[in-house]
Amino acid sequence: MTALYCVIDTEKAPTLPADGLPGAAPPRALAIAGGLTAIVATVPDEEYAPEAVEAKLRDMDWVSRAALGHERVIEAAMQDAIAVLPMKLLTLFSGDARVMTDLARRRARLAKAAARVAHCQEYGLRITARSDEAPRASGERPSSGLAFLERKKQVRDAARERAADQVMFAREAWEALSGAARDAVQRPAAADADERPLLDAAFLVGPEDRQAFAVASERLSEAAEAAGCVMTLTGPWPPYHFVQA
Repeated sequence: MTALYCVIDTEKAPTLPADGLPGAAPPRALAIAGGLTAIVATVPDEEYAPEAVEAKLRDMDWVSRAALGHERVIEAAMQDAIAVLPMKLLTLFSGDARVMTDLARRRARLAKAAARVAHCQEYGLRITARSDEAPRASGERPSSGLAFLERKKQVRDAARERAADQVMFAREAWEALSGAARDAVQRPAAADADERPLLDAAFLVGPEDRQAFAVASERLSEAAEAAGCVMTLTGPWPPYHFVQA
């Protein structure tokens, strides 16, 4: 069987790591008609058959190792590439011939996607509310029932104002960074997430955008604490959210 890590547009042979998926042979390059290159590896049939993979997906240690190996190959291929089209983890084919047939059939779509993300990197942004800064009532004992109710109202109003400031900051961050990027998407929160972020987004940043994106990111990072937010920016990553291969 053959695992497909990514498709790249490159002018020179990529420098690839010695390993990727667990048990796979070293990654290698396959030239595709039209100038693109597929980064693949041979994997053992018995370990990567559908029923075997289904069982392995219940082993989180194996899934973690597979994901890290998959990402390691893609990030290495990205270093020398004009564009990289990362594939989903465990994109498997019966062999090299099947990979080539499938990619040749989609060559026009792949070329269009590669042109769209050429020289680009992806950055991820996650903004959450600082729960440790929720407004609290004074420790003094209220002098009357009316004073107690008034204090509760003040705390409630302050909490609402704080929440509004946090939502406003997340909206400002989205508008500022999407305006400084070639493209942007908001990622939906997982249904079982313990904490729903104010914003979870990905940004496609081209070479012409990097300075403006860096300036906007730094300004927002400095403003996050005052807004009662935690801002986490990660990257650069392969453009997972901006390719449809």
